[in-house]
Amino acid sequence: MQAARKGHFVSSIRALLFDMDGTLAATDPLHAEIFAQVLAPHGFTVDHSFYAERIAGQTNRLIFKNLFPGLSDAEADAMSEAKEAAFRAAHPALEPLPGLKGFIAAAVAHGLHLALVTNAPRANADHVLSALGLTAHFAEIVTVDVVPRGKPYPDPYQEALRRFDLTPDQAIAFEDSPTGLRAALAAGVATVGLATSLTADALKELGARWAASDYLSLSLPALLAEAG
Repeated sequence: MQAARKGHFVSSIRALLFDMDGTLAATDPLHAEIFAQVLAPHGFTVDHSFYAERIAGQTNRLIFKNLFPGLSDAEADAMSEAKEAAFRAAHPALEPLPGLKGFIAAAVAHGLHLALVTNAPRANADHVLSALGLTAHFAEIVTVDVVPRGKPYPDPYQEALRRFDLTPDQAIAFEDSPTGLRAALAAGVATVGLATSLTADALKELGARWAASDYLSLSLPALLAEAG
């Protein structure tokens, strides 16, 4: 990589594709809290192990259908909508991961396209971006509502690339979960792992090219240089 004028850098990267929960904000504990409330009447205790094994990274439809065998798609979606409405009501304000806003500002200044790529429904995506004050910066929002299959399938990342008319080597993804990493890597996108729920070593073992505890630990110029 060579430095260009006015502090910009030459790179093939044209877009940054961000997961949402655990990647923009440490929302997993907040979701666990709501799942615990929703599932307690059904005899489930949502502790750390339960959340990690049976909830984290999966689509809500799959979560509820696995927990309640025989549930129809419509019934699972209704439970999902109720759970997510409870999440939005309980957490109108959110704190971004340390350094996120500065990192986003640097990406915008560099002229990079930004997309949100999440297994969450659109209402949650809009809520979280608004709560973080980032709505204006994301040109595209790809949610589980608009793709045939959610993560761990590559469909959400492939849709984001399609919208930007980019190839996989022209983007970097940001993920925190095994499910999300599998999706990004299956789409051929080099990925940064955010160690909000897994260790940096675990993220690297899952295929993350880079790993960091937060965005203060990441340098955009360095990422662009290493990604080519």
